[in-house]
Amino acid sequence: MVGVNEEVNHSSTRFGGALASVIAACTALLLGWGTGNLGSVAAGVVGAVSIALGAMGMQSAANERRAAGSLGIVGGAIALTVSLGLGTPPLFSLLLGLGVTAVALNATVSLSSGVSFPVYLMLRRSLAVLVVGTLLAASIHATVFRTLGRVGSAILVGSATSSTLAMLIALQIECLVAVELLHWVVPILDDWLPATANLRHRILEPFGFRLKTVPTPYWMFLALQVIVGFSGWGPRWFESLLTALSVLGDVVRFTVGSGILQSVVGVVILFELVILAARGAQHVIIAWMGDEPPQTLAFATGGIAAVGLAGVVAVVSMLVPAVGSRFAAAEPWQLVEQLGPATVITGSVTGVLLSLVMVQVMAVLTVRPWVALDSASGFAFGGATLFLGALVAAGLGASPVVVFCAVGAALVVRDVGDHAAEVGLQIGRTAETRRGEIAHATGGLLVAGLGVGLAVGTLSFVGPVSLPTSSWRGYLALALLLVAVVSFTLLLATDTE
Repeated sequence: MVGVNEEVNHSSTRFGGALASVIAACTALLLGWGTGNLGSVAAGVVGAVSIALGAMGMQSAANERRAAGSLGIVGGAIALTVSLGLGTPPLFSLLLGLGVTAVALNATVSLSSGVSFPVYLMLRRSLAVLVVGTLLAASIHATVFRTLGRVGSAILVGSATSSTLAMLIALQIECLVAVELLHWVVPILDDWLPATANLRHRILEPFGFRLKTVPTPYWMFLALQVIVGFSGWGPRWFESLLTALSVLGDVVRFTVGSGILQSVVGVVILFELVILAARGAQHVIIAWMGDEPPQTLAFATGGIAAVGLAGVVAVVSMLVPAVGSRFAAAEPWQLVEQLGPATVITGSVTGVLLSLVMVQVMAVLTVRPWVALDSASGFAFGGATLFLGALVAAGLGASPVVVFCAVGAALVVRDVGDHAAEVGLQIGRTAETRRGEIAHATGGLLVAGLGVGLAVGTLSFVGPVSLPTSSWRGYLALALLLVAVVSFTLLLATDTE
C-alpha cells in the first residue's frame, strides 16, 4: 500500500492535471465541431471522463467503490463505442476519445504499475466476462445450439425409433445411463440440500448396481441386440416374433413402441445432465472468483453490467423490430444484421477496453522514454494524439483556423501537463499551486495564440498567392508536422537540461 501511495503522490498536481484535461477536451470538441462530428466526439469525451473517474475509484480498498469504478470504466468504454459508431470516419472520434482519456487518466492517477494494477485486475475480470458473453451471443444469434440440438436429436431419435427392436435397445441403454448418472448426481444434491435429506441412503441403496457391476453376459447380449437391431433382417424378424406371441406380443409392441417409457427415462437423464452442468458451472465460477470472491465480483461488475445491457438490447430488438432496425441503421458496418446486437455491443466494448490497454502500453513503451518525467507520459501521448487528430481533421475538410488552434492546443496540453507533473513531483499532488500553474498555462496559451495568429495571417495573405487551392492542405500538414517535431524536440531538450 505504501508503494501505491508514493506513486499517487508523484503524479501531476490536481489543478494542473484538471486544466490539461479541460484543454484536451475542448480541443477534441473543437475538432469534432470542425469536422461535423461534434456528437460522436462529445460521447468520446464523456467516456474519457467516466474512465478517469472509474480508474480513480479503483484505487480504493472498499469493494463498493471498486464496483463503481468498474462500472465507470466499462461505461466509459461504452461511450467510446458509441463515438466509434457515430463518427465519420468512425476511427477519428475514437482517436480523439483515446487521446482525452490518456490525459484524463494522467490527471487523476499515475500511469505507473503500482497504481494501474487494480485497473489491470478489473480489465482482466471484466474482459473475461465480456469475451464469454460475446461468444455466447454470437452462438445464439447463429443458432449454433439450436442446430446442434436439432442434428443430435434427429440422429438419436431417428436411430432409436427406426423399429420396435431399436426402441427396446434404446430403453435398455437409457436405463443403464440413468442409473449410472444417478450415482454422480445424488452426492451433488446431497451437498446442496440440508443434511437431513440423506439422499444417498434413500435413493442409491435401491440401485445397488453400476455400469462396472453389470455382468459381462448382459453386455454381450446387448451387443448382440445392437447387431441384430441395425441389420437388414433383424427388425423384420423381431416383428415376426412379436406377431407369433399374439396378445403378449401386442402388449410388448405397445409398451415399447409407444415411446412413453423412453420419454420418462429421457426426462430423468436430462435432469441429471442439468445437475451435472450446474456443478461444472459452479466449479468454473469458484475457480474464476479465486480466493477473494467479493473483490473479484467488484472488479467484474462492469463486464457483467455490459453483458446484461447487451442482453436487454437484444431482447428488446427482437420484441420490438423498430428498435432493432434503428439500432442496425446507426451501426456503420452492418454488423448488427450479421452478428446480432448483443454480439456487436459486447464485442465492441471488448475491443475498446483492449485499446485502452494498448494506450497504456504505448505510453509506457513508446512515449515514456522520450519524456523527462515518467508521470507525464499520459499528457505526452494525449498531446501527440490530439496533434494527429488535427492532421486528420485537415484532411476531412476542417477550416485552417480550427486545425491551427487544435495543433496549438495539443502543444499546450503537453506543456501544461508536463509542468503539472514536475510540480507534483517537487512539492506534492495536493499542494496549492493554482496561481503559478495559471500563470504558466496563460503563458503557454499566449504563445500558442501568437503562433495560431501568425499561421492564420500567413495563410490569409501569403497562401492564396503562392499555393493552389487544391494543394494547400498537403503543404499545411507538412509544415505543421515540421513545426510540431521541432517544438517537441526543443521542449524535450529544455526538460533534459
